[in-house]
Amino acid sequence: MTIHLRWAGALTLTLYANPLAAQVMLDGTLGPSGLLSGPNYAIPAEVGQQHGSNLFHSFGQFSIYRGESATFSGPNSVNNIIGRVTGGQASSIDGLLRSTIPGANLYLLNPAGVLFGEKARLDVSGSFHASTADYVRLNDGGRFDAVYPDHSVLTVAPIEAFGFLDPAPGPITVQGSVLQVPEGQTLSLLGGDLTVVNGTLYAPAGRLNLAAVGSVGEIVPTAQGLELRGFGQLGTFALTHTAERPRPTVNLGVPYDPVVWGVLQRHRATGRLAGRVVSAH
Repeated sequence: MTIHLRWAGALTLTLYANPLAAQVMLDGTLGPSGLLSGPNYAIPAEVGQQHGSNLFHSFGQFSIYRGESATFSGPNSVNNIIGRVTGGQASSIDGLLRSTIPGANLYLLNPAGVLFGEKARLDVSGSFHASTADYVRLNDGGRFDAVYPDHSVLTVAPIEAFGFLDPAPGPITVQGSVLQVPEGQTLSLLGGDLTVVNGTLYAPAGRLNLAAVGSVGEIVPTAQGLELRGFGQLGTFALTHTAERPRPTVNLGVPYDPVVWGVLQRHRATGRLAGRVVSAH
């Protein structure tokens, strides 16, 4: 079955639902530069910059292949780990993304695109947000820019908006992945065309934010959903399951029922979809 949705808005669900050589390279704009040592990449606070509870990292390239991992670490005072990729190459994530900072949210920002492969996994105790936005705007006017790093103004304020400067935002693809955040947390995929093939997006008793945009504008997460500002065109969301592929389940234990791989599900929660079906088969 394939479902294509072209948004009249964005999808916000307060529920759960179901290249190149791999390398992590610092770009030197926030500290040291050069390749980090893999295959298990250690990314401590010392290679970025901390401002209050925000820990900023800047990469020239960021890709994790199958069997590899990237582990972000830092002091317990960090609430948000915010990583940007400035080199113009899409990120391929087919290994483990981990944070050892208790309760910290992890942001991955790459305007060129993000691909999650079959072995992509998350190990974070907070929320996870992946976006192909060109910058994030902080709620005191600060800015963390992946296209024009020199325009950045790093502050202690939380993220307020995801900004898109390119009329053709980079895509996000989930190819057979099971992306899961802890109970009560948020999983966000915010970018250009969004494609989920045999994938599962899972945020138990939490929130799933999906937005596909096709022009310049800002996405502003709110308590009620996602506010889209200034977009003249929106993107396409495609959810696909190939018939020849069996659907395994992910068993997360009590109190959750097994989750079937490759679907979006509701469980003890409500959701809202703003959009129209373009085609389904």
